[in-house]
Amino acid sequence: MTAKDYPSLWGFGTTKTFKIPIEHLDFKYIEKCSDVKQLEKILCVLRSGEEGYYPELTEFCEKRLKGLAPESRALRKDKPAATASSFTAEEWEKIDSDIKSWVSEIKKEESKMHFHDTETFPAMEDNLPPVRGSNGRLHVGKEKYSRSMPAKKKIPRDYAEWDKFDVEKECSKIDEDYKEKTVVDNKSHLSKIETRIDTGGLTEKEKDFVATREKEKGNEAFNSGDYEEAVMYYTRSISALPTVAAYNNRAQAEIKLQNWNSAFQDCEKVLELEPGNLKALLRRATTYKHQNKFQEAIEDLLKVLDVEPDNDLAKKTLSEVERDLKNSEPVSKKQTKGKRMVIQEVEDSEDEHGQDSGQKPEDGSGDKTAAPPAAPVGPAALKSQGNELFKSGQFAEAARMYSAALAQLQPAGSESADDLSILYSNRAACYLKEGNCSGCIEDCNRALELHPFSMKPLLRRAMAYETLEQYGKAYVDYKTVLQIDCGIQLANDGVNRITRILMELDGPNWREKLSPIPTVPTSAPLRAWCPAAEMIQDQAGDSNSHHQLGITDEKMFKALKEEGNQCVKGKNYKDALSKYTECLKINNKECAIYTNRALCYLKLCQFEEAKQDCDQALRIDNGNVKACYRRALAHKGLKNYQESLTDLNKVLLLDPSIVEAKMELEEVTKFLNIKDNTAPWNKEKERRKIEIQEVYGGSEEPERTSEDVSTDCLDSEKGDESNGPQEHSEKLQISKPNNAYEFGQVINAINTRKDKEACAHLLAITAPKDLPMLLSNKLEGDTFLLLIQSLKNNLIDKDPSLVYQHLLYLSKAERFKMMLTLISKGQKEQIGQLFDDLSNIQNHHFTLEDVQALKRQYEL
Repeated sequence: MTAKDYPSLWGFGTTKTFKIPIEHLDFKYIEKCSDVKQLEKILCVLRSGEEGYYPELTEFCEKRLKGLAPESRALRKDKPAATASSFTAEEWEKIDSDIKSWVSEIKKEESKMHFHDTETFPAMEDNLPPVRGSNGRLHVGKEKYSRSMPAKKKIPRDYAEWDKFDVEKECSKIDEDYKEKTVVDNKSHLSKIETRIDTGGLTEKEKDFVATREKEKGNEAFNSGDYEEAVMYYTRSISALPTVAAYNNRAQAEIKLQNWNSAFQDCEKVLELEPGNLKALLRRATTYKHQNKFQEAIEDLLKVLDVEPDNDLAKKTLSEVERDLKNSEPVSKKQTKGKRMVIQEVEDSEDEHGQDSGQKPEDGSGDKTAAPPAAPVGPAALKSQGNELFKSGQFAEAARMYSAALAQLQPAGSESADDLSILYSNRAACYLKEGNCSGCIEDCNRALELHPFSMKPLLRRAMAYETLEQYGKAYVDYKTVLQIDCGIQLANDGVNRITRILMELDGPNWREKLSPIPTVPTSAPLRAWCPAAEMIQDQAGDSNSHHQLGITDEKMFKALKEEGNQCVKGKNYKDALSKYTECLKINNKECAIYTNRALCYLKLCQFEEAKQDCDQALRIDNGNVKACYRRALAHKGLKNYQESLTDLNKVLLLDPSIVEAKMELEEVTKFLNIKDNTAPWNKEKERRKIEIQEVYGGSEEPERTSEDVSTDCLDSEKGDESNGPQEHSEKLQISKPNNAYEFGQVINAINTRKDKEACAHLLAITAPKDLPMLLSNKLEGDTFLLLIQSLKNNLIDKDPSLVYQHLLYLSKAERFKMMLTLISKGQKEQIGQLFDDLSNIQNHHFTLEDVQALKRQYEL
C-alpha cells in the first residue's frame, strides 16, 4: 500500500513546499531511505496534509526516522503550558500557597528595606530619588518647590471644583486616543496580509474553492465597514481565480475608499468578461461622475435603464449626473465636495438595497437585475430556461429564471410544494457556484421545509457551511446525506475532511460539541431520488424526477421495496417478507422482489416457499443467477440434492467466479455420494479426522443464537441425514490453542469440514493480537477465505468490535499481501460485503474512518 493508491494525490507532481516528488511518499522508498533530512521533509509534508491524510504512512515514516535519528527535531512534540487542570487538587493547592507566601515575603522584605533606608540615611533625604512605591519621600523638596512655583492641582479637591470638572470632555479624549490606536493596529494588520495566493499545483476545482473562500472573507470585511481589508481579500481571490463577482465586489470597495481609478479598472475587467453586466455599468458610471466624465456616465446609466427601466438607483444617479452636467461649467471646487456627498448617499442607498435583501455585496447575490420576460412565460418554461443557462455556466442568469418561476408559483403555496422545492434547490446551486453561500443556505432551508431530507439541498447546504467554516453544521448535513445513501462519495469525502478539522479545533471530544444528527425515516430516499453522480449540477432530470413518481402505486412500490431492504439489513426477515409481499400485490412482474423474498424464506428455513419464488423469478428471467443459486439452496434444504446439483452447475455456467456456488457444489456432491454409498474412501478419510477432535475434546460447544443465517439451518440439517458419517452428527470441540502448531491442527480440521461455526468459535476464544503469531507463515487461500466467511456469517452480529480487531491483526499476518494477490474477484466481493456490514454498525471501539482505513489495507 502506497500513498499513490489514495485518490486524493492524483494530479500532483511534487509538493509545493519542500519539492518532494510524489513517488517518495511511499512505504518502500521510506523504508530504504537513509537520508535523515529527506525523511524529515517527507514527514513534514505528511503531517501538513497538503497531499492528503495518511496516518499509517505518517506513523511508518516517524518510526523510520526515529530509528535513524532519535534526537531529530522533527520528532519533537510541543508540550502545552501547564494550567490548574494539569495538576491534582492537592498539587495545585500547594503551588498556589507557595506563590502567595513568596509574594507576602517579598512585600515584607521591601517594606523593611524602605524603613532601613529612611532610618540610616536621614541627612541624605534631599539628595536621594524617591523610592518606587513610596509616598513619604522628598517632602522638603516639594515644599521648596511649592513656595517658588505653586503646583497646579490635576485632581479636584473639593465639591466646587468637582462641579467644574467636565466628564464628557475627558471621556471624549480617551475615545479619540483609542480610535487613533485602533487605526494604527488595523494598518499594521493589513500589512501582514499577502495580496497573492500561490496556486501552483492546484486543480481548477481547488482554485475555485480557495477563490470563493477569500471572496467570502472580503464580503465579511465589507459588511463590517473594513473596506481596505475587503480590497485585500478580493485581490487574493482574484489572484487564485479571476471571477466577475470578485472584480465587481472589489470595485464597490474601491468606490467606498474613493479610489476612482482602481474602481474604474475593475469595472472594465468585469465588462470584458461579461459585457452588459448591470452592476459593473452602475459602478463605472459612479467613477465617471467623480472624474467629471458626465457624458460617459450618462451612457452607462442609459444602458442600465434600457434593461431595467424601474431601477431606482440608476434613475437617481442619472438625475444627479444630469444636474451636475448642467452646472459643470460655472461651478468651481465647492461643487466637487457637494458631489461627493451626493454620491456617497447614492452608494449608501445601493448598499441598503443589498442588505435589505439579505445578500452580500457580490454579483449574483440578488436576482433583481434581470429584465422581465417580454411575454408571459409559465413556471415550467422558466425552469427549463434556467436549467439550460446553468448547463452553459451562466449561473446569475439561471438564478434569475428560477426566481421568476418561484414568483409565479409561490401564491399556490403547498399545492406546488414539489416544484417549489426543486426551484429553491436549483437556485441554491446557482448561488453556491457564485460563492453566495448565505443565499445558498437560505434557499436550501426553504427547500427542506417543503421536503425534509431531500438529498441535493442537504449536500449544497453542507458545502456552503463548509465554505463559511461552519464545520459542525456541515458535518451534520453530510452525515444525514450518508443515512439516505451511504454511497455518495462527495458526502464521504466531506465527512473525512471535516472530521480531521474538528479534531484539530475541538480535540478528542469534538463529537460532544456537535448538534444531534437527525434520524432519516425509511421513506426519505424517495425525496432524495437522484443519480449519485449529479450532486451539484442540476440537469433537466431534476425537473422530471417527481413527475416520474407521480403515480401513487409506483411511489408505494418503491417505498415498500426500500423498507423491505432495510428490514433485511437489520435481519428482520419476517417484516421484510410482508413488505415484499405487498410489493408483489402492486407489481408481480418484478424479478428482484421474488429473489429478495426467496432470500427471506431461506433465512427462515422455509425452503418450499423459497423454491416457489425462485421458480417464478426464473419464469420472468431464465438467466437470473440469484434465483438459480437460491433455488439450489432451497433444494438442498428440501434434500433434493440432484436438483440442487443441477441448479449449482447452471450457476457456475452463468458465472464461474461465484465461490459460494463452488463450495455448495462440493457439499451437495458429498451428500449424493453418501446417499448412494459410492464413496467408502471418503468415509475412511473423514474418520481419520475424528482423531483431531479427540485431541481437543472437553471444551464447550459454540453458542448459537436465533439469528443464525440460512447456511446454519442447512448445516444443522446435515445431522438428520441417516446415512451420513459420524462426524457430521457431532460438533467439533474446540479448545484455545497455545501455539502455532496447535492452531494449525485445529484450523485444518475445521477447514476440512468447512465448519464456519466452529471457526467462529475458535476466533471468539483467540485473542486478535495473537493471530499473526498463530498463523505464522501458514496462511493459505482456503484458510483465509474461511476466516473471512466465519467473521461475516457468525461473528459480525454478536461482537462487531472483535470482528474489527481480527481483521486488523489478520492484515499483519506474514502471507497476507500474497493472499490478496491470489484471491479471486468473487472472494474480494465477499470481503467487501463484510466491510460494508461493519461500516453500517455504530460502535464505540472503532469509527467509520477506522473501517475505511482498514478497508484500504485489504486493497478494496
